Amino acid sequence: MNDNTKLLAYCGLYCGDCAGYSGEIADRAKDLKKVIEKYKFELTAKSMFSQKLKDYDDFFKKLEFISGLKCPKTCREREIDSTNCEIRKCCIGKGFYACYECEDFETCEKFKALEKLHKDSCVKNLKAIKEMGITNWITNGKRLWFGSKVED
Repeated sequence: MNDNTKLLAYCGLYCGDCAGYSGEIADRAKDLKKVIEKYKFELTAKSMFSQKLKDYDDFFKKLEFISGLKCPKTCREREIDSTNCEIRKCCIGKGFYACYECEDFETCEKFKALEKLHKDSCVKNLKAIKEMGITNWITNGKRLWFGSKVED
């Protein structure tokens, strides 16, 4: 497997497409925090815009939280017991590289935990991987993340 295939999560999501893995959102939040602190914007917010920005302290706490939303490692790089992901545990237990190797992935209940955010992306990605192969899917396939429909 090449380096890009290591970014395929067991569930069929591609870490290379994830804002948590790229850190782009976290990095932008850190940058905004630095600018806010540099210009002491808290003073401006509370003195000149106290009505419009009355929840400024809450906003800044959320900005701090968002600045920490960066995955230090992909699910493949983490220690075996470091995650409670049932999909990961199942694949490792069965010796699968990803769920596409399992005959039951299309009806597996373990995907329910991901459906609120990713809808049917995992299963659609896994079907495409099974059909195209991992490397071809990564290079040429339509990688889904939030339940986008595959164009026919």
